[in-house]
Amino acid sequence: MKQYFKCFFEVVSIVLVMNNIVFCQQDDCQRSAKFGDVLICLPIIEGYEECYLNAKVKQIADATEISTNSVIGFYLDTIIYDNKDSIGLIEFDNYFKVYGSNQSKYHKANKESLLGIHELLTNNFIVKNWEEVGNEIDKLGLDVEVGLPVIIDSYGLNENSYTYVMLVKYELEGGESFMMAMTVNILLIKERLIWMAYYLDYEGELTIRRLIKQSDKILNGLFANNN
Repeated sequence: MKQYFKCFFEVVSIVLVMNNIVFCQQDDCQRSAKFGDVLICLPIIEGYEECYLNAKVKQIADATEISTNSVIGFYLDTIIYDNKDSIGLIEFDNYFKVYGSNQSKYHKANKESLLGIHELLTNNFIVKNWEEVGNEIDKLGLDVEVGLPVIIDSYGLNENSYTYVMLVKYELEGGESFMMAMTVNILLIKERLIWMAYYLDYEGELTIRRLIKQSDKILNGLFANNN
């Protein structure tokens, strides 16, 4: 257990199809990738292309990931994918990545491990009620520190996952800032703790609804193909 707690802070530092779970094994992998000694299926997700092995995408994915983590898969929406050779570090949204901690890739995890990470995460981020946050955003008075995520919702899609809905403000060179909405998801798959993060530019409350719907779709695909 201590091993996972130690890895927790490294994993979450990167934060700076179906409506029902399918329990039968499927084989809809766009690609499979090793994580430690297990093989993770990166499923076909409608509207997205898994493209971590593309040289330009891999360069961006690795540049925005800490060295103690491994990117397992990186998905762009199909429109961005068609223009992948010209994208920059902050020129796109509607993407997600699957990743994990190098220190835990060979260590078996269980539901107790998952719960421990969940408790650590909820105790180490600012948690606000969405109604409160939404009102503050509408008044352009949201007090969100640059680079510090605010959890506005959390839930378990199933007994083997936890999802955290977050807002985080980024500041560009020159002082311009923008708000990003994201889900950070911790999954127990094949006795390993795997993470998935999904990102959208924040444009209002509808962004949050879209974010959750798409994030759940991605998680369902991961679980359906990695039993």
